[in-house]
Amino acid sequence: MSYSIEQRRNPYIIGRPITEPDRFFGRDRLFEFITDNLLQGSQVILLHGQRRIGKSSVLAQIPRSIDLKNFAFVLLSLEGDSRKSLGEVLYELARDTLQQFDWLKDRIELLSIKEFQRDPRLFLRQFIPNLRRELAVENIVLLLDEFDSLHNQDVDDAADHLFKYLQAGVYESPNLYLIPVVGRQLDDLPVMLSLFREAPNQEVGLLDRRSAEQLITVPAKGLLEYDLDAIDAILELSAGHPYFTQVICFALFTHARTEDRWRVTRSDVRANVDRAIELGEGGLGWFWEGIPLPERVVFSAAAEVPRVRQIECPDIASLDFSEIEPLELLRECGVELTESIRDGLDNLVDWRFLRRTGSRSGIRPRERRESIPPSITTYRVSIEMVRRWLVQRHPIRRELRELEDLDLKAQTLYETARIARLRGTTPKIVSLLNEALRLNPNHFEALFELADSLAEMREFSQALKYYRRAYLVDAVRVRDNYVEALYDYAEELHSLGEHDDAIAQLEEAHTIEPDNTQVRRLLDQIRREKQYADRLKVIPLTSVSQDAGYISSIAEMSTKQADLSSLQQNFNQLRAQVSAEAPKEMKHRALEHLNELQEELFTEKKVNGLTLLYVYRWFHNHLPKPLVQAVTEFVDAVSATISHQDEEKPS
Repeated sequence: MSYSIEQRRNPYIIGRPITEPDRFFGRDRLFEFITDNLLQGSQVILLHGQRRIGKSSVLAQIPRSIDLKNFAFVLLSLEGDSRKSLGEVLYELARDTLQQFDWLKDRIELLSIKEFQRDPRLFLRQFIPNLRRELAVENIVLLLDEFDSLHNQDVDDAADHLFKYLQAGVYESPNLYLIPVVGRQLDDLPVMLSLFREAPNQEVGLLDRRSAEQLITVPAKGLLEYDLDAIDAILELSAGHPYFTQVICFALFTHARTEDRWRVTRSDVRANVDRAIELGEGGLGWFWEGIPLPERVVFSAAAEVPRVRQIECPDIASLDFSEIEPLELLRECGVELTESIRDGLDNLVDWRFLRRTGSRSGIRPRERRESIPPSITTYRVSIEMVRRWLVQRHPIRRELRELEDLDLKAQTLYETARIARLRGTTPKIVSLLNEALRLNPNHFEALFELADSLAEMREFSQALKYYRRAYLVDAVRVRDNYVEALYDYAEELHSLGEHDDAIAQLEEAHTIEPDNTQVRRLLDQIRREKQYADRLKVIPLTSVSQDAGYISSIAEMSTKQADLSSLQQNFNQLRAQVSAEAPKEMKHRALEHLNELQEELFTEKKVNGLTLLYVYRWFHNHLPKPLVQAVTEFVDAVSATISHQDEEKPS
């Protein structure tokens, strides 16, 4: 099939409001709502909805879709006006109005900014009446796009605030009507709600099925043919959101033109999802920026739950999830579940970013329970295309770091502590970091800094508590310091004879870094030492006194001459190493202990387990590691000799 260049132009619109009546679909009930309220004399009608839901397009279509006698509609935008004075804003509203009605420029005087600043009432008392007269209508309806862009303006001075100015204006001018459009939830705009609390309001939501199908098929009618299954696939991705529907169809039309294949199937839709996401990146980013930080993090977690679950359970492909699953995922990433985060899921449902899908058994996949599990509510990301975009562009581990910006005071305390720590770690720095985490439990940089500070102060027990959580947040960032703290703590416990606790720290370190030879070497050493210590407590194993029914700690060395000679050789090597390497202040005492041991082993030919244990522990506490290793090997040899002797005794 061949089409002209004009025919092959992509008919789908992304990136601007739809002003063409033949490209706009649905919203009939919304226009009826506006018409009814205008006729009933409602001077303020609030429209609200998600970003990119088509609010600006709705405003653009109102003059074409609502035909009321004696009403004139003026489309205006307040975008970028939040930092301007009231006089500047009124001047721009008047200027933009005259630009819409170009033929009025010579008939209505445009006052200057200074004149509006000097007397803002001129807009309502002079400009609006002149506009009504020239348009020959009784009523002027100002369609105010991006009305909530003024939300950040200082509202203490009523004369400088457009909200209060317009509130006074509608009371003063019964022929002035306002239809403001906001991209936030109305609850987030308490000042505006307080000023227009009696105003009717309506959400600009998703398109109904019929309107969404028209948006898909009508623009490309005669060019592109959609299988019914392809339409279903598009709506499964867009949920009838007009912007995302347009983006998907734009990508499909481009694909059809490239392939010169003008029939769209479900497989075509599936193959072009990533391209659609790329095309919609700008709108998706704008959509994302309108969501508060805590809800963004919960949203990212909710988007990721189905993917994580499918990795764990490949046979489960559902996009639904329970309320607890996103929170569990956040906890597994090291996030403290504050009140604002726990409230995030409900807010996302209220704002239509998530939707309830029903209920399911409270039992988890592959979990067995004898009792009947409770039923739990299930949810789903409302727009599947958004969910996929979140997984690609806003994975939870990247997004959670944004939580650090939630509390300005916590950030200030962290910066103070970080700079002070460059001069050395002190208890005061630890206090500052603790306070930062109290104010914002999810200030992860403060968490990392606190763990490192406590480790430097050798407060290992506390440091490891924070390292364990920090490791969940960013394993790469903290791994080296975490393992080092575990190793140092194990050494400290080892020196105190706390073998079990030292082994626990090293096993944890070994799990994190299985190839760390230093950790493995110390872990093996302490395990051997623990084994030696346990043996020495009961040496000899078979030497029972003939006169008493108890196990003696003394065993006669009735070993073979070869075994004794080997022990003597090992002992001589140990003595020589001590003479050469022991610190000067410890050498004399070390040799004295060896002399005592030599007397028992090679003169009396007896083994006193208590003597062996004492010498071993003294070496461990006072001499360098090479000498500790040497005495460990000698004790090992003695133990092996006794074990060999026991094995050869007749039963």
